[in-house]
Amino acid sequence: MLTPPAHIADALTLSPRQKALHRARLVLNDDGTPMSYVVAWFPPDIAEVCPRLAQSGPIAEGTTHYVRRETGRGPVQGTDITTVRLATKHEAELLGVKRPAAVAVDLHTAHDQHGSALVCEEGVTPSALWKRTDTYPMGEES
Repeated sequence: MLTPPAHIADALTLSPRQKALHRARLVLNDDGTPMSYVVAWFPPDIAEVCPRLAQSGPIAEGTTHYVRRETGRGPVQGTDITTVRLATKHEAELLGVKRPAAVAVDLHTAHDQHGSALVCEEGVTPSALWKRTDTYPMGEES
């Protein structure tokens, strides 16, 4: 368990210096090159009843199904915030980009039926690989 950065602690509604479980993974493209660096943070109440989250490596059923099975709590609402910034030295090394390098940062927080955070994930993707597409109604009919 680690003390998360302030913006993660805020998303998880943790008190200052409260620790959370940290899981990091490098997501690869089909050709094996790095696509995104994703860090998931789980609040203590989830981490305590889901010990497999503390193990390295993937969870075969996926973390969402595992957390739901162990806690009875599943995501019913998500909040996604996307920002852009320059990669840190560590991120640039993991993603194989030369600094300075622009990255898109997707901050995803999943909440249960009571509004409590289940997880907050921060994904960092080089600008050349990041793409967002939205389809939505427009005009008088919408």
